[in-house]
Amino acid sequence: MRFRRLTEEEFAALEPEFVKFLSSQGIDAVEWQKAKSEKPHKVEYLLDEFSTFFWESTTSRIKYLEKRTDEDRWVFKFDETTARVLRWISSKNSVKPEVYKGTKEFPEEARGREIFILLEQGLLPCTEDRYTELEELFKDV
Repeated sequence: MRFRRLTEEEFAALEPEFVKFLSSQGIDAVEWQKAKSEKPHKVEYLLDEFSTFFWESTTSRIKYLEKRTDEDRWVFKFDETTARVLRWISSKNSVKPEVYKGTKEFPEEARGREIFILLEQGLLPCTEDRYTELEELFKDV
């Protein structure tokens, strides 16, 4: 499986979308309850399928990710087959922050997985402005 299954809390938050998904599979509320008691393998399959659908649709819309701590800031810009990263480390012991830039290439079909891994590590979607702000700071580095 490319992505993890959604948690119970995530499914609860996405209940309207999950109901629509089940409906698109021709499954109504009565059938769903019956499947839960009589066809656990089908339920497992549908939970995994919806999770994959959710993660694929979510990661396909994300272009920028960010993680901030008191000393550290990461921003990523994703294109179809590359990710650019900017990292800014400000230490209390140093006057000048450390700056890192990098690029990672990957096959187009791996883009969603790359974004998913970063989301699981605590990065959050951000705006283009956040990325541009750091990119400007790094221009001469």
